[in-house]
Amino acid sequence: MIIDARTAFDRYEAVRPALPDAVFPAQTETIVHLGSVIGQFDTFLLDAFGVLNIGETAIPGAVDFIAAIRRAGGRVMIVSNSASVPTAVSLAKFHRLGFDFESDEIITSRDALKAAMVLEPSRRWGVMAAENSQIDELDIDACALGDDTAEYDAVDGFVLLGSGNWTPARQEHLVASLIRAPRPVLVGNPDLVAPREGGLSLEPGWFAHDLADRIDGCRPIFYGKPFRSIFDLALARIDTIDPARTLMVGDTLHTDVLGGAVAGLQTCLLCDYGLFAGEKIDTLIDRSGIHPNLIVAQL
Repeated sequence: MIIDARTAFDRYEAVRPALPDAVFPAQTETIVHLGSVIGQFDTFLLDAFGVLNIGETAIPGAVDFIAAIRRAGGRVMIVSNSASVPTAVSLAKFHRLGFDFESDEIITSRDALKAAMVLEPSRRWGVMAAENSQIDELDIDACALGDDTAEYDAVDGFVLLGSGNWTPARQEHLVASLIRAPRPVLVGNPDLVAPREGGLSLEPGWFAHDLADRIDGCRPIFYGKPFRSIFDLALARIDTIDPARTLMVGDTLHTDVLGGAVAGLQTCLLCDYGLFAGEKIDTLIDRSGIHPNLIVAQL
């Protein structure tokens, strides 16, 4: 299912009570291109989809932007809600696209989920996962959920990792199973949508909030932006952090900008390529009340 940006924004606003609160800057500055502020920041935390790439295509100027940060002595780190595949797979993709990232420069919501699941060693999990998700890499007792309703009732909890092959029928199986027997729901990707070459795809967060809406007492637990745990993991990899000189760059208000503000960082909304491409961004900012420090059209 593909939806438009305005529908996605409206849904983000509808689930806003389930998202964390943050303090936002009193003013937002609009700049021409992001390269102009490289010297003002020591560390750039970068979303992937909508900032570095759209699906399997690098965004124009993104590779050169990363190189410019490195030449200036800055640090870069990807902070992504891409939970479907392990870091090694993501790294290989970025290398194919021309980026020179190292594995320790990539933090995903999958990492945040794995850190939390260490505390759940005895459960068997049913996992929403794409075919290439390598759920064995999670180091948990798990099975991929399919079309067999018995699989849903046989597990102790659910992990929503990747929705590439999720179907309405499978969502109904999950809803029915949780109504019969409430169990934990852990969400490895809080995103509602992701920008692809063909439009916006529905992501695990979309289906998680659907569960919360339809099932009394169902409260999924989210790992990834805008929630704090992924930022704690990212910042722990950097020796010295000055929040005033650390910039979170993303294409969404409710995940990247909100999450960066939750972590006490500076934030930048990139408008031309991701979720809000072609939208009147000032109107959306005013509606949401989520204000970035910077707005920029291009890298």
